[in-house]
Amino acid sequence: MRRYFRFTSTSIALLVMLSYVSQVGAQTWGQFRGDSGLGVSSSQDLPVKWSDDSVAWSVALPGQGNSSPAVNSVGVYVTSQTKDMGLHVLAFSSVDGKPLWSKKVGEGLLAAKGPANLYAHRHNAATPSPIVDDSNVWAFFGSGLLVCLDAKSGALKWEVDMVQEYGAYDITFGMGSTPRLVDDKLIVSCMTKGASYVVALQAKNGELVWKHDRRFPAKDDGPDAYSTPTIVKVNGQQQLIITGCDHINAYAPDTGDQLWYSSGLQIASPYGRVIASPVANSGVVVGTSANPGGGGLGHIMAWKLGGKGNVRDSAVLWRHAKSTPDSSTPVALNGMLFTLADNGVATCLDIKTGDVKWVKRLATGTSYASLVAGGGNIYAMGINGTAVVFKADETGAVVATNKLEGQFYSTPALVGDKIFLRAYEKLVAIKK
Repeated sequence: MRRYFRFTSTSIALLVMLSYVSQVGAQTWGQFRGDSGLGVSSSQDLPVKWSDDSVAWSVALPGQGNSSPAVNSVGVYVTSQTKDMGLHVLAFSSVDGKPLWSKKVGEGLLAAKGPANLYAHRHNAATPSPIVDDSNVWAFFGSGLLVCLDAKSGALKWEVDMVQEYGAYDITFGMGSTPRLVDDKLIVSCMTKGASYVVALQAKNGELVWKHDRRFPAKDDGPDAYSTPTIVKVNGQQQLIITGCDHINAYAPDTGDQLWYSSGLQIASPYGRVIASPVANSGVVVGTSANPGGGGLGHIMAWKLGGKGNVRDSAVLWRHAKSTPDSSTPVALNGMLFTLADNGVATCLDIKTGDVKWVKRLATGTSYASLVAGGGNIYAMGINGTAVVFKADETGAVVATNKLEGQFYSTPALVGDKIFLRAYEKLVAIKK
């Protein structure tokens, strides 16, 4: 089902603001792990060490969720699910945390097939992260509801029931992938044992631009993916990279044409889903398989960018299978790949060769949040609120270990001189 709520000059404002956002990346963090999904901020003025005195503000959130904050020049945005199944989008001032608006956009539960005791304490319909520019905020929920709101007022512009429109989910732990805004298109990837596809929707109205079925041979939980699309540039052209269902695929965002693909992400486990998203640097793209329970079954694969068609035999550069993440998306920076296993073991590899430069256990404890980087440092967030900041170089020297109260499953947003951290039931801004 698709519903529209039309505003005058919406499409013009959208194009203007998209252009504006691209020029002020250090002051915005409009999507999960930034606009491209690579998790690297251009800000050079970020906090490194913090304590209670460094908290610019902290606000309690109605309900719970693990969506990462999205930030524009207007404010900071998160989603939440309340006990009455209400699905909410909330906006706060990035300066002082004062509420700008709150909108209940619907009701629904996480579409999950697995036992609730495996995920209900850390995952609900408000796990996917919102997307924002200075005119619009898009929010996708694990129930299948996708909405577009006015970023300044919270007024509803359009909504799509993705389940009703494109098919029911059959996924063990529930839909958790976040869409990716690419120019004027909203890319939604859905990889489950039921509906499995990638679609591009017009960001201004939710109309379908293109759709690809995305079903490949994979065993047990192998078809399930919780990863988010990433955008990389290859020879000056944007490529949409998606991992899941044993495969990595590259598409042209404008047309949906498949540019290249490879199998190889499936692991020898009935729990072989994909959670972490792909990353790229120095002409190499990296995909991460599951590593259920940290049992050593997972692996990381690297492909040389620039190929066409099936590149399984021509572009695979290396594999690494020790202390790999299950949930956390790595950071690729300066020719290096930095990973964080769920047990807090960090690894630095040469992204072109896979050679290990260092391995060390961080004080994060258990960590599911993805790594992010800025100002020459990498930020690793533990569930227990311990954040370790270490150098994004061949030393990996720990710069600071910080602590906040709360449960932190979501990935930080790095913007200007602030870090925005979302705990399960609160939103915190750290100032330099």
